[in-house]
Amino acid sequence: MKPSSFVLTAAALLSLALAVTPSAAATGSKFKILHNFTGGSDGGGPVLFAALAMDKNGNLFGATAAGGYYEQDCPYGCGAVFEMVRGTGGRWKESVLFELTDPTTQGYIDSPLALDSQGDLYGCNDRGPMFELTAGSPQWTFNPIWPGGCVGPVGLILDSLGDLYGEFGKGSTGGVSELTPSSNGWAYENLYEFCQQRGCPDGDDPEAPFSWDSKGNLYGTTYFGGYSRDGCSNCGVAFQMTPNGDGTWTYLVMHRFTAHNDGAYPLGSLTVDSAGNAYGTTTHAGPYDNGNVFKLTPAKEGQWKLTVLYGFPNENNGTTPGSNLVFDKAGNLYGVAGAPACGGACGVVFKLSPQKNGKWNYSVLHRFSMTDGDFPNGLTMDSQGHLYGTTTHGGKYGHGVVFEITP
Repeated sequence: MKPSSFVLTAAALLSLALAVTPSAAATGSKFKILHNFTGGSDGGGPVLFAALAMDKNGNLFGATAAGGYYEQDCPYGCGAVFEMVRGTGGRWKESVLFELTDPTTQGYIDSPLALDSQGDLYGCNDRGPMFELTAGSPQWTFNPIWPGGCVGPVGLILDSLGDLYGEFGKGSTGGVSELTPSSNGWAYENLYEFCQQRGCPDGDDPEAPFSWDSKGNLYGTTYFGGYSRDGCSNCGVAFQMTPNGDGTWTYLVMHRFTAHNDGAYPLGSLTVDSAGNAYGTTTHAGPYDNGNVFKLTPAKEGQWKLTVLYGFPNENNGTTPGSNLVFDKAGNLYGVAGAPACGGACGVVFKLSPQKNGKWNYSVLHRFSMTDGDFPNGLTMDSQGHLYGTTTHGGKYGHGVVFEITP
């Protein structure tokens, strides 16, 4: 188990290269590369841990951290926002909607994009303003909407009214804030700052996108904080925020991770099912010290019960899971994890299927081998149950891919 002072950054995850033995792989799923990024005008290096946004027509939207426009301050490219357009016969076409050209005024996109019902995109980073992208020709229009950027890679999510939520609070340890559109622009409100108590028992440093349930409650995780008498004093928390109806919110710690069987250092979002149960991952600890997939079930008087659905036993079939989890209509869970048997970070896409005895069956849908991608990011599912995602590296040109998996 890693000590509580250990910081597992995205760069550290990407540098994983452990000597392990390859193992038998995947189920009969079908894997297809939809686009190989060249690192040129089409972009390169899709944003770490970010899931693609999908519109009502099934088209996909995402951002790259490099490629696009090159200049002195962007030796690897300033990054681009792209769309994957769904065609006929399973064909897809990548098009660049916007190239970032000025890291001083626009920054670098380092977090997921949010898509509203009108088809506009929203994003942020820690070096430029929060922005809206609206459709135009030949490129979309970049509209700064708030001068401050996001604190970390959490990105933005929208509620049903078009308000934006993310980690752009005033506190040095991060927080949850809201931007509300109005006739005079966007109004800012700080909803909660982490680490309000000594030792940060309420959490510190969220690293994964926030999420909603059907009742309008907001969920998230923090990578650090969460002082626990039962073990680790800095291994992260899972939290819920509930609107009170008067503009204020109530913050609740659902679980403080102890670095024992329950895991440590959550680096993924929480996914909430129709019954109100929340599912997530931890990158460390767990039954085999390789991270786990967990379920949080509401209990009495605001308490939550954590159950480990799967502990990753070895690095052959996945380790240090992160990013988001997605459900299909049958109740199966899908996610990504590292698997450095390829000689890099490479990774796997996995499936967890509920069994009648209450257990969950784990299987690998796809094992990346560098040539078809390296380091998978978050997943998106369409109405037919097809999975879509990106890898940050690998592929034909080494700059990542967009892929599709039919389970």
